[in-house]
Order: sequence, then C-alpha cells, then structure tokens
Amino acid sequence: MTDCRRYRVVHVGTGLTGREALRAVIEDPSLDLVGVKVSTPSKAGMDAGELCGAPAVGVRATDDLSAVLALKPDCVTYCATAVRREEEAIADIATYLRAGVNVVTFSLIPMIYPPAAPAPWREAIEKAAAEGNSTFYATGSEPGFISLNIPTALLAGAGRVDSYRMDEYAVDLDKAYPIWDVLHESMGFGKPDGHVPVRIASGKVDKDWRTVVTYIADILGLELDGIELDWETLLAPTDLPTALGVIPEGTICAHRWQLAGIVRGRPAVAVQYFATVSSTPWPDRWPKSAREGQGGMVFRVNGNPNMSLELHLEQSSDDRVNPGVVATALAAVNAIPSVVGAPPGVISSPLSGPSVVTRQSSA
Repeated sequence: MTDCRRYRVVHVGTGLTGREALRAVIEDPSLDLVGVKVSTPSKAGMDAGELCGAPAVGVRATDDLSAVLALKPDCVTYCATAVRREEEAIADIATYLRAGVNVVTFSLIPMIYPPAAPAPWREAIEKAAAEGNSTFYATGSEPGFISLNIPTALLAGAGRVDSYRMDEYAVDLDKAYPIWDVLHESMGFGKPDGHVPVRIASGKVDKDWRTVVTYIADILGLELDGIELDWETLLAPTDLPTALGVIPEGTICAHRWQLAGIVRGRPAVAVQYFATVSSTPWPDRWPKSAREGQGGMVFRVNGNPNMSLELHLEQSSDDRVNPGVVATALAAVNAIPSVVGAPPGVISSPLSGPSVVTRQSSA
C-alpha cells in the first residue's frame, strides 16, 4: 500500500465471526483499534486481545455507547449478530452513522446489494448516513464477495449468457461447523421426515439470497418474471455416525435448495446449496462437487463461451478456525480504507477488492 494513513477503528461484536474480525483489526498495522463495544456485562473491562485469543493490546471493552462515540473513530466494524434482532441491529448501526462514524458490517446480509434489500432497512440506513455525512457498506463471504465480486469478474469475459448458477457445497458440516444446535435446528439434521429446516421455514434463504439473484440479473440486464425457491431433504438410509453423534435412520441427513430468477419459464440466474453431514450418501441426481467429498463453490455460465470456475476455502495450517468464518470477517475488515474514503451514503455495489493487504507473515 502507498497510503500510510492509519484508520481508527471501534469494533462491535465478539461472537464466532466477530472475534476473527477483531483479531484482524488488531493484527493489521494500517488499523488502530481504539475501542471495543460489547453488550454482555461480563465482557466489559476485558482486554480486546483476550476477547479474540490474541495478546493483550491495552484496549478494554466497554458497554458504554457514549464512551466509544467519544473516541471519534474513522470506522466501526459492526459484527454483532442480527439474527432475530434485525431491527435492533439497524438501530445500532444508524446510531453510529448519525454520529458521523462510517460503518462496515457483515451482519445485515440483504444490504450487500441495497437496491434489493427490504426498503425499510435501506431507508433507515440511508437517512442516518445522510444525517451524519457518513458511509455504510455491507459485505461478507457467501452471500458476499463470493456471490457478488467473483461472478462480476467472471462475467466480464462473457458474451451471450443463457444461464448462470452458483452451486455451494457445504459438506461434512458436523466436522466443519460442529455446533449441534445450529445444525439440528437451522439445517434440520436429525429431524423427522416432513420437517422444514428453519432457514427455509423462516424465509431466511429467500431474504438473504434474493439479493444475490437480483444483483446477477441486474448486471446481466435481465428482467426477471419472478424468483422461485425449490428444496428437498434427504433421509438417512440407516443410522449415520457423525462427529456430533448418530443421525438416526429415517431422519434428515442432508438438504438441497435452489433460489432461481425465472425468465420465460426457465431458471436464468440461480444459487443452489447442498448441506450434508460426513456420512451422507450422495444421490446421483445431485451434481457433484468439483472435489469429491470436499466443500466449495462451482460457478457455471452457459452461453458463449461456456464457463465454469471452482472456489475452495481451505483450512490454514496454523489456525483451526473454519475458513469460511475467517473470509467473512476479512471481507469486512479489508474494506475499511475504501469505506472511509468513499463519498457519504450507502455503497450500493460490491467494492472491487481489498484495500488492506499488510498482514504479512513475519517469517
């Protein structure tokens, strides 16, 4: 980087992904962590390093909003969960924006493409940014830079596009994301036949990935007749051993969904997702992942020319954190300089790439 400016950052949220973002802020010499805002009283007073498994840095967390606003940071990394508290998260973010503080977040997934986000969300954030002369940017991994930036680059070399689809393979989730409450409740693993996974029943799939389908359709200049969801579950043919226990015979061991933008009765733009546990038998009717038995994404463009692109997020040799979690965190942290330097308002399209590239190994 040629820009030697250091950016003052306040961090909010120390959950699974928030901890990784906090650690990245601490480790980047372009960023000065000046404050950490927490909502759990027991975390107040703890050193920021202690909150994310890093050495102490001399910055102590606080639950006092006025105290972090008084620090006058350049940017807030808002990483608090918005699950079942979307309105509260929007209100939190609006408070920072109205105070003149720029905000980057991965918490509000539908805002990764604001033109397709719920209008009340977009309007509240736009109003706050206008009042504070500040800038807002939402990103993430998938949905996020994987489902927006990568296809944008791929389609730069496209001619006629008959259809586009990204397949995401979330395989062996009992090993990659070993939190039974999430896998049992959200994914439906181990639930009886007929159970509708929460992410389907709650509308989360439609709400989060509709923005992706709409974005790709917009950059292709397609006018969609509608967006349709289809899904199915697989039942365990026998008791299946997993890293988190046994999935009983006859209960859900996998599911597939596809959210597709329809043009003249056919899927023109689609996102398809496969979720399995490590012992799930793969059905012949499902397209296989690029590397058998491994997760990843495959981008498929049918047209002239036909294109396919594989992406795999792989485990670091020195860090056991899920690489998807790390990528989600870094997508936000890497955007900080661009967000601080952007005109006030809501950034409505994905930034072209990272602007923090200074976390090199000392070896």
